[in-house]
Amino acid sequence: MRDRHHLVSARGLALAVTLAGISACIPGCGGWRGHGDTYYAHWTRRSKVNHEATYSFAHPPASEWRPAKEKGAQVLWVHRSLPALIHLGSQCEMHGDSSLESFTDHLRIDFREWKILSQEATTMAGRDAVRTVVLAEIDGEVQTKLDLVVFKKNGCLFDLQYMASPSAFERGRPAFNQVIAGFKFPVGGAE
Repeated sequence: MRDRHHLVSARGLALAVTLAGISACIPGCGGWRGHGDTYYAHWTRRSKVNHEATYSFAHPPASEWRPAKEKGAQVLWVHRSLPALIHLGSQCEMHGDSSLESFTDHLRIDFREWKILSQEATTMAGRDAVRTVVLAEIDGEVQTKLDLVVFKKNGCLFDLQYMASPSAFERGRPAFNQVIAGFKFPVGGAE
């Protein structure tokens, strides 16, 4: 089971999309230094285990997307005018050994309804990945459409997410494709 302290909950993301009340992130927060193109892992001093990965990515167009901060999010952008966001996350060593489809299914934890519209095998960072498009609902009120890419590499689990209202989904999706097309792990030998 995934550690909820290291990953953004689906409910939190959906509410963020709905409310668009996410504050701007200051440089250096959450390992995303100055909103550059790399997320730097934090080490846990007690266990000396890196529970996050250092990875890089492309940026969505700055004219449309702004960096944001939400508790538990590693990399997060919110669209400037659409109810949409892009989230990138990693978790190392503590995720177990489930299938990629099962890890994708874990992302539904806060959704009441979860309808898979498509699911296909793909490749990310030279590894097998699963890309899933879902129509989900929270508390019977908030409908959200998600594009989820999940894969494992070097002991780390990655989930790359695009969330939007169904009416805005296709307009913001090219930016997500741009972000994941530039995804790299490991970065400079770091994990």
